[in-house]
Amino acid sequence: MRRFRFHLESVATLRAMRELRAREHLAAAIRACEQAEADLAEASGRRILLEHLLRTGRAFTLRAAEHVAFLAALRRACDDETAAQRRVAEARAGRDRRLTEYHEAVRDVKVLGNLRTRARAAHRLALERESQTALDERASIAAARAARLLS
Repeated sequence: MRRFRFHLESVATLRAMRELRAREHLAAAIRACEQAEADLAEASGRRILLEHLLRTGRAFTLRAAEHVAFLAALRRACDDETAAQRRVAEARAGRDRRLTEYHEAVRDVKVLGNLRTRARAAHRLALERESQTALDERASIAAARAARLLS
């Protein structure tokens, strides 16, 4: 009786390592996306606060220099928010790309698992056939001996 040996074991090991690496990259991409979204929320909050201050500042007198400073700060806040939106879009695209890579890696691991299962079943069937052949030979030999003894 021979032992089962999966001939694609090294490939399966490499695919499992690739799947693990893809999972780690996906986790990093998800963290980057969450960070970018938090940065966007912060930038949006700053812009909203400056807009609110500018609106409420009109209720009382603002000097021209203060008004110009508020407008410059608001412009910077709007630019920061736009940049944060761009980073969020890039992070989401990266996350989606990493998710696709992870799904491909998982699929490859599953394919090799299915191949291993089929190979193991074929091996088990071959072993059962060998065992049955050995039993048939023993039965034939015993029947021949019994025939010689009776004759």
